[in-house]
Amino acid sequence: MIREGKFGFAETFSLLFISNIYRMFLTVPAYAVEQGKTTGWLLILLGTLNGVLVFWMITLLMKRHANKTLVEATEEILGPYLGTVVNIFFSLYFINVLFIVHRSYSEAILTTALPQTPISAVLTIFILGAIISCYYGLEAMARVARVSVTFILLGLLILFVSLLPRVDIDFLFPIWSMGLGEAWFLAGKHHSGFSEGLLAALIVQAAGGWQNIRKAGVTAILVGGFFLMMVVLFAISIFGTRSVTEILLPFFDLSQTIKLGRFFQRLEAVFLLTWAMVGFIKIAVSLYAATVIMARIFRLKDYRPLLWIMAVLSYNLAILPPDMASATAIENNYLLTWGLVTTALLPALLLVVSVWRKKGGGMPDEQDQKSS
Repeated sequence: MIREGKFGFAETFSLLFISNIYRMFLTVPAYAVEQGKTTGWLLILLGTLNGVLVFWMITLLMKRHANKTLVEATEEILGPYLGTVVNIFFSLYFINVLFIVHRSYSEAILTTALPQTPISAVLTIFILGAIISCYYGLEAMARVARVSVTFILLGLLILFVSLLPRVDIDFLFPIWSMGLGEAWFLAGKHHSGFSEGLLAALIVQAAGGWQNIRKAGVTAILVGGFFLMMVVLFAISIFGTRSVTEILLPFFDLSQTIKLGRFFQRLEAVFLLTWAMVGFIKIAVSLYAATVIMARIFRLKDYRPLLWIMAVLSYNLAILPPDMASATAIENNYLLTWGLVTTALLPALLLVVSVWRKKGGGMPDEQDQKSS
């Protein structure tokens, strides 16, 4: 059995919250405005509500298999062979998240702070940090996330307050630039693919059970969605929709506009620390999830021997896109859309089959207990 440690609500919330908000520092705000114009904030809101519903569904699945993680529950529901195939899909999904976030954050750091640095150097720093974090284990990452989340929230609040004098409300009109049905469709297709439900189902034993991950996860998704929606609203109200769609990293450009008097300018360097914290933790969590799934599939007692394999795979995949535009296109056109198959449809299928097998005579473990 893989030892993951134990931690409580605060650590679980921090880990899932940081895993959720990485999107606000990349191109997702600009992508939402490009799709929804002045209604871009609504796409984020509806996507967040969809994410909460999917997360709730996954906790219902874990409630039915209270003493197991997602990997064991999948094999129990579908059997050892089909269950292994589905678990491999879960691992491949996290590998995709890992290499896309790995490349996107590296490109963002190059664009904003280190323009003369080779991309390979930044990729190496990020993946080495993730390997070290995973080596110390899930509990260590959760406790680091709990410490980091205070600075992250403080940085975001300072940013929002500092931006208030630059807001132009006129840029937010017309408030409804599209119908609710069209907005819900776009939100469901492009902004509802949250990996936090699968992540929570993997760490459910260390986090104290399905009740704890339900409270922490729903709170994390709602709070994370609120902050992302605020970034979109500030971007629209300060730059206007046409300018936002031409900006690669709206969060960074927002931080560049802050000027406190004549002396306190160019404060974006301060917010890069918040940016880096989120990036390191998100990459580490994704590497951990992909590795632990494979370790549980192969019944390994320790996942650490697989860390280097997954890290090298992520590095090689992350370096393949020729530029940031290509990496962003992969995320927007494939991960955000087709990721729903892994994050929502497969868990829904597992829940339906679990309920059906329960009505048909119970799961295998329950039949054995009744016969004994």
